[in-house]
Amino acid sequence: MHRIKLGFIALAVVTFSLGFGDGPQVAGGAGGFALPPGSTPSWGLSAVRAPEAWEITAGSEEIVVAVIDSGIDRTVPALAGRMWTQPYEEVRLPHGTHRADVDGDLHGWDFRDGNADPMEGSRLHWHGTFVAALIAGAFDSATGAGGVAPQIRIMDLRFLDSRGLFFSSDWRKLAEAIHFAVDNGAHIINISIYASVEPPSVVREALQKADQEGVLVIGIAGNDGDKVGYFGRYPEVFTVGAVDEQGGPASFSNWGPEVDLAAPGVSVLSTYPGGQVRAGSGTSFAAPHVTGTAALLLSLNRELTPSELRSILQTTAADATQGAGREHVGAGLVDTAAATQWTLGR
Repeated sequence: MHRIKLGFIALAVVTFSLGFGDGPQVAGGAGGFALPPGSTPSWGLSAVRAPEAWEITAGSEEIVVAVIDSGIDRTVPALAGRMWTQPYEEVRLPHGTHRADVDGDLHGWDFRDGNADPMEGSRLHWHGTFVAALIAGAFDSATGAGGVAPQIRIMDLRFLDSRGLFFSSDWRKLAEAIHFAVDNGAHIINISIYASVEPPSVVREALQKADQEGVLVIGIAGNDGDKVGYFGRYPEVFTVGAVDEQGGPASFSNWGPEVDLAAPGVSVLSTYPGGQVRAGSGTSFAAPHVTGTAALLLSLNRELTPSELRSILQTTAADATQGAGREHVGAGLVDTAAATQWTLGR
């Protein structure tokens, strides 16, 4: 019996038997939790002024965002045509993979099951699809759900298991996923997962390499209502906290000087595997709003560096303090319209 702290519900401690005996301990997992059907409709796209930004750009298919998460159901209508696609001959495969074992077009890689297609192995957890659709999902006028950058492409890098967890034996898999994204042309990495223990140097070094290679890494503050955890503690990670519909910090959102920006993270709508639209909360779902915004900026100017993207995102942020300190929301609420206008020099 192992007692672990999950990223699904702020301050909640869930106890259950993992059935691993003395095997690897849970080291982290998905940073968002589902809400029951019929919850408050999504307000996130309006809050960040994405529709105004779409008058300038809805994104470029040349911009690739790697989503390191629990795998993506690319068959859902919201993500049709949104996936990164490359012939296997043109992909730099993970170390130790024999090219003869891979065939056809790739949309990413499954580092959980160790195969080329995240949809062919064990059952996907819903979290990755939810995150991907917040970044690049097609807008659904019936529900108001959709992604901030609906014309960019998503690279699916599965890391979490079917329960949205990873283990102490998985650190190298995470580093390999980061390297895969960098080596295969991702411009941004969205990592909406948390670690409950300090990662080893191999992970930090991979994040540093991504930053050095010009890839912006966007991560989460976490959902414990406490100080920012890993991976958000690292300066190489652009760390996002969550705000609620009133514009104030979400009660569960972690805080500290590491928080760079805030975005909608309470009762936002997105897509589940299978195509159902549901609501979810968590800093996991705040980060994709920032990731989508950064992807729009790169769609306008491919030459922007991670440092320049950070600067634009923070300079154009809207006030979101609501009486709270900057340690809760960083520079404020991401303003997608203002950021795109700034990039065009307007």
